[in-house]
Amino acid sequence: MPLILRKGPALVAVMLLLVAAVAVPLENPRPVRVLCVADDVQARAVAGLANFSAWLRREHAAGFIGEIGWPSDKDQAQWSAVAEAWYEAADAIGLPVTTWAAGAWPANYPMAVYRPVAQGLQVDVAGPQAQIVERHGSTPGYLRGVNLAAGSFGSSDANGSFGTGNPGRYGLDYTYETPSSYTFLAGRGVRLVRLAVNWERLQPRPFGPLDATEVNRVRDALTHARQAGLAVIIDLHNYGDYALGGGSEGPLRMLRLGDAELPTTALADFWRRMSSAADNPSVIGLGLLNEPTRLAADGRAGALIWERASQEAVDAIRANGDRRAILVSGYVPMGPPSWGQMHPHAWIDDPADRVAYESHAYFDHDGSGHYWMSYDDELRSVTWPPPAHCQRLTPMVRQVLTG
Repeated sequence: MPLILRKGPALVAVMLLLVAAVAVPLENPRPVRVLCVADDVQARAVAGLANFSAWLRREHAAGFIGEIGWPSDKDQAQWSAVAEAWYEAADAIGLPVTTWAAGAWPANYPMAVYRPVAQGLQVDVAGPQAQIVERHGSTPGYLRGVNLAAGSFGSSDANGSFGTGNPGRYGLDYTYETPSSYTFLAGRGVRLVRLAVNWERLQPRPFGPLDATEVNRVRDALTHARQAGLAVIIDLHNYGDYALGGGSEGPLRMLRLGDAELPTTALADFWRRMSSAADNPSVIGLGLLNEPTRLAADGRAGALIWERASQEAVDAIRANGDRRAILVSGYVPMGPPSWGQMHPHAWIDDPADRVAYESHAYFDHDGSGHYWMSYDDELRSVTWPPPAHCQRLTPMVRQVLTG
């Protein structure tokens, strides 16, 4: 074994989560640990977490891994070994994690941790990844769970005709999980879900009112989570662009956050409205934007746009009197190995002091989660010099998502 580290009623459960989910310094922080792994791909994954945790500690910041995923088809055993090493590192650091993904995935989707046993909407079977996810579940110090992505299905990253005039058909192109799905997840030890929602469906015009029908669908999903005793992070599962038009609304135009038609204040306006609409007590966190990669500028200029947009969104949420945790992703590259390249320092000023910086972790060479290469080719792709097989892991000193 190459690893040297081992480590009442539903409503009441939710309320306990809410009481515990406060930004607190850890009175007895974990000691710095060293984790040794078996090969270069494992080392690359663990070294990435070491980089992220060191940035968090240096900036006295809280962190969150909003997505981590690995395939269960080709080279399953090797990728599972990487995931086991990665989770051992996340345990040592004390990171909250939501794994990609659960929900109404087809049977041949290799990243599904939990999915329907047959074509349908009810999540009721565990995939091979579930053994690792459940082995590294929630503790009193941090929450763990899964992504529920079906609310983002059929949007612009997968459908070129998607837009405010062609938002997709509820129940066919996208959906939210059934009450029994939340119950199933709770029975598997899941305590936190990152619930994907879509900007264009919820707010069909920038700066316009929220769509009442879509808001009610989200509220129903939050009620199902609450009844199952699950805590929720609302994940605005967009990338910084906004698909305006299409269908009956005429030609489709892609707006980008930071340009004249989608200024950074548009995101703040969305969250000012959504913060009030998402008033269910199951919601312990608000994820500002999934992966802010398609902005009005690239490089450092893009990072500055995102820093301004995310600060404005935090200000708008706090102006509502909302003190829930806020999850702030980084500008690309935002994976743990690259964290800090675009954001050398923590940039959010939050009067509630309840922000966590969010990174997404995939183990393939480009961090995309596509896993196109064989594991042998991934080993050959590790850059020289390869990362050390023993990594020093720096525990977090603050936490906003606890159990």
